Amino acid sequence: MNLDAIPPLDKLGIKLVSCSDAEAIFSLPFEGNQNDKNTVFAGSQYSALVIAGWYLVGRWAEIHGLGDKVAIKEGNVSYPKAAQSEVTVQARFEEEPNQRPSGHYKSIVRIEARDKDGDLVSQLIADYRILM
Repeated sequence: MNLDAIPPLDKLGIKLVSCSDAEAIFSLPFEGNQNDKNTVFAGSQYSALVIAGWYLVGRWAEIHGLGDKVAIKEGNVSYPKAAQSEVTVQARFEEEPNQRPSGHYKSIVRIEARDKDGDLVSQLIADYRILM
């Protein structure tokens, strides 16, 4: 997965911390992502959530020889607490990818963002597709 090809990573300061075949962890800095309430802008969090899920599914696809064409189809996001610090974003499979009748693979991913105290500040449950 070519993270250099994703402009928001650099502009928002999103960094890959670690990745395995089961989870991807990214960080989102507080500095540069504050809104007018001095909390982390929801749009910045959303970008980090989507990228973490995309990266996890893409890595799984590469490991299984399926290429790297990954897209998010739909998702449900929530923001249970305002983030007032750097955010750590963790993506994990709810369902590993499975092939659909269309030939594409479907995967449900839960992506959680937590603040420096470990409190949940945002969450995305999303349907990603590996396009064949």
